[in-house]
Amino acid sequence: MERLKLNPQLALIPIIVVSARAGLAIKERAEEAGAKAFLQKPVDNAELLAVIRQTLGGPTEPKELASLAEPNRRKFLL
Repeated sequence: MERLKLNPQLALIPIIVVSARAGLAIKERAEEAGAKAFLQKPVDNAELLAVIRQTLGGPTEPKELASLAEPNRRKFLL
């Protein structure tokens, strides 16, 4: 992760760390390395989606996500 932050072309990519390791020290280390968020496994799908949306600046509430999904669903159907 630290190497990504050193590359100007990749430095702005937000990083979400998902780890099986627990503890405040691991979370702090990820944040110090530049992670935007830290989740501990097992990860709930709704929580992961909310963190991704929050990190990218989108809606985080399930109701908001559902309203976005319906109009876009047809775009991906063949």
